Amino acid sequence: MKNNFSILYDMMEALYLDKIESLKKQFIHRYSVILCCVFILFIIVFKFFIYNPPIVLYLIGGSLFFSYTYLLVKGKYSADQIIHGYLIIAPLYNFYIMLTFWDNSISSIVSLFPLPLAAYVFFSKKEIILYSVYLIINIVACFFVYQYFGYKFFKYSRDEVVIADVFLFGYNLLVIILLLIYNNKINKVKILADVETYKQEGSKVQNTEMINQKSIESVPVIDEGDEKLFEKLESMMENEKMFQKTNLNISMLSTSLNINYTHLSRVIRCKGYQNFSNYLNEHRINYVKTLINESNLQKVTLMYIYTEAGFSNQATFNRVFKSIEGITPSEYINRIQEENNSEKVKF
Repeated sequence: MKNNFSILYDMMEALYLDKIESLKKQFIHRYSVILCCVFILFIIVFKFFIYNPPIVLYLIGGSLFFSYTYLLVKGKYSADQIIHGYLIIAPLYNFYIMLTFWDNSISSIVSLFPLPLAAYVFFSKKEIILYSVYLIINIVACFFVYQYFGYKFFKYSRDEVVIADVFLFGYNLLVIILLLIYNNKINKVKILADVETYKQEGSKVQNTEMINQKSIESVPVIDEGDEKLFEKLESMMENEKMFQKTNLNISMLSTSLNINYTHLSRVIRCKGYQNFSNYLNEHRINYVKTLINESNLQKVTLMYIYTEAGFSNQATFNRVFKSIEGITPSEYINRIQEENNSEKVKF
């Protein structure tokens, strides 16, 4: 019964994460449609209303590159990998457009601002900062190229700039709305996952007494191959710190280890863990404790610590920490500080 519960727990977790992956893929598809429409629209504008042949060729090349690349990668890579790739390539592609409009309008720069919002919706706080810095570096580099390399670009009239700005504003607005819609959908799935986890844990507590009254279940025998598999898993956790990935799930690990996820789940349970989630959370909590012990808590926030360990929000972190350690994070920190102060007094 316990093993069946653990398998069900892991399957439900994988189901919720698959739902989030599906939502991300939906966003990518719909954004790709919007991007293709915008490319076509701007090609028409710069061909027939604001005549600029170099920009037309650049936009045609960009539309073909992004469309063809999306068709190649959409079935081979995860949503996060595709989004990471776009967040890196988009500012580089926009570099030439920023240069051509530098003297006329800042709208081409503003069109990059939804990128940090995309990092906020799909990734961690650390990645938001990294992509924001990357964006700033691109803008600063564009400024220096324009100022010191002496390139001459087409001059636009006021009416032409207004036309381009209106279309860019509409594009930005559509992207921001799309990001907010999918941010809301993803957060709902995460909340449902937390609620379901809480229900499952409550059900497990209620059934503990009944399980203990039954005969002790026979423990599955773990062979040498499974021992090596678990050692490899432990190595990935300890050396690569896989647990830091907020969206890590047993399906992702089983793919990396080239093993069926039900087999991996069984090996984890045979090593004394209730399920994969329990195994993952123990690694995360151990890392949290290490960071608390090694960090200056007057300079480092608790949010930084639990996000570094892979937790997506404080409510989940607090619940998991107390279930494993028996006390809240704040109580643990107070205990550590009291021990450190008593050590100082001794010396």
